[in-house]
Amino acid sequence: MQQPKVPLAILCCTALALAGCSGGTPWGATPQNIPLPRLENIPATLDAGSTAGSQRLADRVRATLTAEPRLAGSNLRVEGLEGGVVVLSGSVPSAADRDLARQTVQKVPGVRDVVDRMANP
Repeated sequence: MQQPKVPLAILCCTALALAGCSGGTPWGATPQNIPLPRLENIPATLDAGSTAGSQRLADRVRATLTAEPRLAGSNLRVEGLEGGVVVLSGSVPSAADRDLARQTVQKVPGVRDVVDRMANP
C-alpha cells in the first residue's frame, strides 16, 4: 500500500503562507498602540498584595507612627501581612495612646485591617 503523495504546488503554497506570518494570533492581529500603565500612578493600596508590598506598607505605617508626636517614643512593632493587614504589637503608655495608634494606622493608605496585639497599658 502506497502513501498518497502531496503535490508540490500545495507544499509551496503552504510554505509561502507560513513565511508571511509575523506571529501574534493565528491571523496576525497582534495588538498595537496599547498604552502601558505608568507605575507612579498606581495607588499605594495595590502594594498590599505581595510580600514586598506588605513590607512597604509596614514601612509606611512605621513612618506614620513615628511622625505622631504622642506615639514617637512608644515601643511599637509593626508587621505587614498580605492583603493590607497590619499587626501592631509592643506597648504604649496609656489606653488613649493605644486607641490613637490604631486610628493612626487605619488612616495609612493600603491598610485594610489592624490586628491589635499591644500589651495592656
